[in-house]
Amino acid sequence: MTETAGSMKLILLGVGAPPPTPEKCGPANAIVSGGKLYLVDAARHAATQIVKAGFSIGGVDHLFFTHFHSDHYSGFGEFFISRWIMGGKTPLRVFGPSPVEEIVKRMLHYYEYDIDLRANEGKSRDGAEIDVTVLSPGDSLEVDGIRIGVEKGTRHGNVPDILSYRFEAGGRKIVIASDGSPTEKLVPFAKNADILVMHPCLPEFINENYGGFRETAKIVAAHHASAEEIGQTATRAEVGKLVFSHVVPPLAPNEKVMEALSRHFGGTIVAGEDLMIL
Repeated sequence: MTETAGSMKLILLGVGAPPPTPEKCGPANAIVSGGKLYLVDAARHAATQIVKAGFSIGGVDHLFFTHFHSDHYSGFGEFFISRWIMGGKTPLRVFGPSPVEEIVKRMLHYYEYDIDLRANEGKSRDGAEIDVTVLSPGDSLEVDGIRIGVEKGTRHGNVPDILSYRFEAGGRKIVIASDGSPTEKLVPFAKNADILVMHPCLPEFINENYGGFRETAKIVAAHHASAEEIGQTATRAEVGKLVFSHVVPPLAPNEKVMEALSRHFGGTIVAGEDLMIL
């Protein structure tokens, strides 16, 4: 698990949660390898965050969805149309669990009017198309030399279609588990990963002061992983770094999250921040 110059990296584009806050953008990540950026989830402001990270929207050709709670794809349309307007010439390749086909279909319909307007003024339609690949737990694929594993590493309330991703390239292994409590698949899936990204919930902080709502605390907590579950997963998987982001509630103090996780994981814990590079 040794990082080398030019090796694959993770950028936390946004580490927030559904409630909008000025401190954090919505949940989205990026894998960077070979000078290219591969987007994982497309939350609000994802397009802007890609530019802030120093990449051209028009050069992002791959998007991987973990699941389809709105906070994970509220920026999808903006990213797609911005990519086309800013020079994307090839179809966007979108991967995700089974609802992905319907989500893409509806999003394209939403932007059809705008696309027609611009095309009628002479802009090529090249780049305004999407190639969809439906993924299932256990799948594996390779994209531009990156080996990608797919698993149902978490359970997330009443969302049956949710995926975890493992990216391997340049001697590194990065696992993005997504929302929810770990399934029995997650430890072997994340074994010896350099980085494991998970999303903890601290129910005691779910109130208006921290960007949550007390009346929904029990439901929200039941849909997410506890600090104990996450810490034990990282310990059993023997990961190099445990990175937490997309905390519930979004403004729970980092030091409290760190303290809770450290009771169950003795390794390196990183408090995720927008645009952090790992």
